[in-house]
Amino acid sequence: MSSPYFKKTILSSCVAAFSVAALTSPAIAQNAPTGDNLVEEVIVTGIRGSQKAAVDVKRNSAVIVDSIVAEDIGKLPDVTIADSLQRVTGVQIQRTAGEGSSLNVRGMPQVLTTLNGESFLSPWSITGVGANYSDIPASMISGVDVIKSQSASTAAGGISGVVDLKTRRALDMDAGWTATAGLETSEGSITKDANHDVNAFVGWNNGDLGFTFGAFSSLTNAANYQMYEDSRLGFVNSGGDPLDLNGDGNKTTDRYLVPAGYGVKAYVMEREREGFATSFQSRLSDSLTFTGEVFYTKMDQYDRGVETQFNGSRDSNYDVLRPGTVTTKEAVVPGSGSTPDRVINSVQVAVVEAPDFQATTKSKQNHTDAINTNFELAFDSGDAFKGTLRYVHSEADKTYEEATFQQGTPVWYWVDEDGDGKDDPVLPFMVTVDYTQEYPNFSYADDLSSTDRLNLFQAFAIEQQDEATMDVLRADGSYEFEFADFKSFDFGLRLDRRDVKTTKYDYLTPTGRYSTWADPNVPADLHFKPLPGDYVWQRYPDWYDFKGNADLQQAPFDDLKSQLISYNDFGPFSGFESGVAALNPKSLDDVDGFMNSIYPGATRFADPAKAYSVVEDTAQAYFQGNFENDEGVFGIPYSGNVGLRVVETKREVVNSTYAAGAVPAPGSYYGGGADAALGKPPAGWQVMFKQLGTKTTETSFTDVLPAANISFFPADDVIVRFGYNKTMSRNDLVNVGEDETLWYQEYKVYTPGGTRTDENGAYNVVTSPGGGNDQGNPNVKPWRADNWNASTEWYFAEGSILGLGVFLIQVDTATETLQDARAYPDSDGVVRRTANVWTTQNVSGSDLLGFEVGYKQSFDFLPSFLSNTGMEFNYTYSDSDSGDEDLEGNSFPLQSNSKHQYNAILWYQGDKLSSRIAYNWRSEIFNGRVGLNTNEAAISMGNWTEAAGYLDVSVNYDVIENVTLYLQGTNLTETNYRNYAQFEDQFHSLSVQERRVAAGIRLRL
Repeated sequence: MSSPYFKKTILSSCVAAFSVAALTSPAIAQNAPTGDNLVEEVIVTGIRGSQKAAVDVKRNSAVIVDSIVAEDIGKLPDVTIADSLQRVTGVQIQRTAGEGSSLNVRGMPQVLTTLNGESFLSPWSITGVGANYSDIPASMISGVDVIKSQSASTAAGGISGVVDLKTRRALDMDAGWTATAGLETSEGSITKDANHDVNAFVGWNNGDLGFTFGAFSSLTNAANYQMYEDSRLGFVNSGGDPLDLNGDGNKTTDRYLVPAGYGVKAYVMEREREGFATSFQSRLSDSLTFTGEVFYTKMDQYDRGVETQFNGSRDSNYDVLRPGTVTTKEAVVPGSGSTPDRVINSVQVAVVEAPDFQATTKSKQNHTDAINTNFELAFDSGDAFKGTLRYVHSEADKTYEEATFQQGTPVWYWVDEDGDGKDDPVLPFMVTVDYTQEYPNFSYADDLSSTDRLNLFQAFAIEQQDEATMDVLRADGSYEFEFADFKSFDFGLRLDRRDVKTTKYDYLTPTGRYSTWADPNVPADLHFKPLPGDYVWQRYPDWYDFKGNADLQQAPFDDLKSQLISYNDFGPFSGFESGVAALNPKSLDDVDGFMNSIYPGATRFADPAKAYSVVEDTAQAYFQGNFENDEGVFGIPYSGNVGLRVVETKREVVNSTYAAGAVPAPGSYYGGGADAALGKPPAGWQVMFKQLGTKTTETSFTDVLPAANISFFPADDVIVRFGYNKTMSRNDLVNVGEDETLWYQEYKVYTPGGTRTDENGAYNVVTSPGGGNDQGNPNVKPWRADNWNASTEWYFAEGSILGLGVFLIQVDTATETLQDARAYPDSDGVVRRTANVWTTQNVSGSDLLGFEVGYKQSFDFLPSFLSNTGMEFNYTYSDSDSGDEDLEGNSFPLQSNSKHQYNAILWYQGDKLSSRIAYNWRSEIFNGRVGLNTNEAAISMGNWTEAAGYLDVSVNYDVIENVTLYLQGTNLTETNYRNYAQFEDQFHSLSVQERRVAAGIRLRL
């Protein structure tokens, strides 16, 4: 539909709904996937041209949309598409090790991602619903549309919006040959390893036949230093605060928010990416055009490092704080049932008497690949009917591996430290942790660097495999037919099958023994002997001594000990400069080989609680009428669309069945320890359930999704828009398929007389569930919402806009994760206390209300060099209420939302030199509830990320017409993610984000 209601500029008259091809070469718009935008040629040159193109895409669209075109991608210091999208009004991103990965639109992560207008399968969101672009570099994409007000012809799946990625198509290129190439190197302010990024593109078009091919390869190393301290309640089992740490005289109801351990995680993330995108197009006749496309990405990500931890627990009591600790009284939680009133205290400086210390070497790996293909036949004879027939096939898989090597001198380990021939107990570590500094620091007197200091070790490993296939068959048509104000009608059918399988594995080692010491509770003739049958398997092997053990017939582990190093790369965290004994993290990359080098016969076992498959079949049909009226209402012309999409979903969930329970039946599990072999209840943490079979749950539901959009044109340069659509989004499959898993802890039971020892002075030590997850529900409902939009846009100059938008997202059905207090028997069969288990449930009645302001202008009216400058600014206010509250009665917003966000960009473009300065700021981010592990009644506390801003700069210089040198800097202020647990004074976590600088060259023909 052409629009007669405003005077088009030279550029806007040739602007398209789709972004442009080629990184730095002229580009041509692609065909609209939804029929809601104009389809015309767009020529983009430089920063100024890209801003004009993005403005005109918005101006010519029939829905509310914001776009990025070619010069916006790759010309800012952007590594992934998410980094580029953070500049778009209403888009909020999350960073992982310095790179943008996932995003929200208007405060919600339930965003549908499409590729050239159709579903896109990403290996990073096989089981999830959010958008994650970690494996997609900016050089692979020619443009992005963020659709905020959807029409009936837009594919269903996004609550707050749709992000449509676009690749280059052959017949949209310039006639003849087009080629570009780029080479880049970079380094971080903390990590100095060399990095590279190479990309190339070639295309050919003779008007009737054409192809494109683009490929990339990159290697980056980025700092990923962290402190993460999930909360516990200190002194719970002691009945309060026996030391009166805060000096208020209350020794019974004070509770302190403390971590399970005090330490640092020093990681460096290595990312290897490669992939290609290719297209082939042919005009088969005057009316038929064939398009074939392949989009492939592959990524190997290694997050390697060393963790330190001073133990924060003694007998699972978390009672290691000592006088000198600085605390703040924060809130009082009213008592309920057997739980008294609790006074919650935050901790700013922790003085700790840690019973032991542990150094952990880890290698965490993600290996992903995905291929998305599209085959399309388009019919356009120039008559009233136009149509497309399209088939999409996609495959994706992701394998996560994690190997862990722990060293320590546990509190129960006695050694002859003074050389008198008698074993001495391990003395505690006196440690002070100051959380008030920019980077929390540690101070202690002990030397942890000697490889002889940490005498014992153990290793364990896990793996998770996710794989998915997707097939889509769709037919779309458009028929020009005048009826009243209607000028054309769009209609279509779409069939979609998505098949997902996920399995988590644990490495079990054949190392179980009746005892590893002269345990009086074990018959003497069984001491040191291997356990029989399935009992021999261990999830967490016993601690081994580097010196070996004659009783266990273990030779000294001299070869392993010789590989130990003194690891001292802890980034900005102080206290470990002298080093910590550890392995080289790269030695754990071969997970299977590493495990078998220590524990011959180590084998992967599938965890039936986390092995499931989901098949979702959807059938969709839509009908949409497109209308316009030159005379309009009160002389104000208007145009728009109204329609209906019906979505029928059938879901089949196949779960594994197993003998779940804290005290499972004999023969229904592997492992369980010596107690299980002796006919007693098994040690819960050593149990791996056997799969006994499968169960299938089938559900179906139908969604009717109306949509309407109307645009008024009160002046040549003003558009007023209104939009409404009902939308739905599929569930995170973790909330559909997973079953219950528990973690366990030992604790000493009080006798009826109130003591911990019986008349013989013996402790009664039992195993009890300490918490867990049970988040899967095959009958969970999808997210559903009503999306209302209104905006006013003033195009006051060529390539310029001042716009104001208001939006309301009324969430009818959502999912929420919360803790449920459940009673389980201890290992002796007695139910003594509860464990808080994370569960998922459907909730309703949450709203998200906000507004956004966008401004773009080229200052070409200014004198001298100032005429080569321009500016972009946008601000988004997003206020939400999840319907849930914290312990103080304050409402939680929707997860991952920031109430305020703004972007400011200044740019300059001369004949040869161009540059940009971009600043992005977000207010506090709500990350969900704090994982507060306690056997008392659960406490609702929020996990919040502090407000932060990021500064990026890029400079480009055209040496000659076809050669450009550039320099880019990201996060120049070295802004970090710092989280607090409910109270601003209560440290929760810190993720270090380093400054990165890149230099490169671009070539083009």
